[in-house]
Amino acid sequence: MKIMCQFCKSVYNIRIESLPHRKIVTVRCKKCGNLIRFVHPLENGADAVSAPSNHRVSSVEKGPPQAAPRHDPAKVRALKQKIRMCLMGFIPPIAHVVAKAQMVMSDPDASLRDLVEVIETDQGITTYALRVANSAYYGLSGRVTSIRHASVLLGNKIMGEIIAMAGARGFLGKMLRGYGLESEVLWRHSLAVGIGCKMLATRKAPDLEQDAFAAGLLHDAGMIMLDPYIFEKKELFDEIMEDGTCTFLQAERITLGLDHCEVCAEMFAEWGLPKGLLKPVAHHHRPGASAGGLGYAVHIADIMARRCGYGAGVDDMLYQADKRAMAFFDLEEEALAGLCGEIRDSVKKIVMEM
Repeated sequence: MKIMCQFCKSVYNIRIESLPHRKIVTVRCKKCGNLIRFVHPLENGADAVSAPSNHRVSSVEKGPPQAAPRHDPAKVRALKQKIRMCLMGFIPPIAHVVAKAQMVMSDPDASLRDLVEVIETDQGITTYALRVANSAYYGLSGRVTSIRHASVLLGNKIMGEIIAMAGARGFLGKMLRGYGLESEVLWRHSLAVGIGCKMLATRKAPDLEQDAFAAGLLHDAGMIMLDPYIFEKKELFDEIMEDGTCTFLQAERITLGLDHCEVCAEMFAEWGLPKGLLKPVAHHHRPGASAGGLGYAVHIADIMARRCGYGAGVDDMLYQADKRAMAFFDLEEEALAGLCGEIRDSVKKIVMEM
């Protein structure tokens, strides 16, 4: 059988009988030293394929992680279609809330009336929005008595942000059994990334601020949709992640043939969210292929959230910031520490009201 190193493209002929009896086999490339991981060819009677992994792997993939050939392209397309069909009947409150919030934040003359009508049908969202508005983060402790009152004190733009935050909590706060994440872990990570995105946009590209928060808040929403499918193949997924050299993104592609980033973009499209958000979330681990500043913001904010203690999994330490993204925001590694501290403090002020 043949395997190929995803990094230097060296090809090796390996005797199947010499391979260890494991689902996931790891060998080291003799030319570049990186680890080559692949599914054992006798698993499910499939042909083996390499899937990149090494201790230097970063959030910037060296080209998109390649789906294992054991995944019949027709089956991958069928899985994508199945997810699309699920999305057609899966429009959570967050989809309506974020769409309305984006409309309010983008139009300085917009009325909050339509947005209020949407969220007042969901008491949970309304209650949490009021609690966030009264948090230390916004400096209105105990002064806000209603959504309309909050809009007067804070303005439509900030209120739209708060309502998007409130709507996302119920959607992103669930336990993810496939990924092995406890409840609230993904939510707190997403909140930290949303805050980080807004901070970066304010610092460099104020015109991106309104989209930056929404993109950061929902950048990992695809994990919600993939979790049941990951759980069905949890034994294989966990074995891929076992030695700590593989990211969730790579493990998803080895296990399913697609990843949470592309699924998130599908979700955004189905929910009717602004098209400008699709590429940044689809490529936030590979920002060179993303839509400029917004994609860079999500990427850097994701790194900062992981560094300040609000990670999204066991692969947190495998991520490094893309040099082009750092240059776009005129950032050095030392500057990230200060920004991480701001994110940490902001998240604490918000979640203490949960």
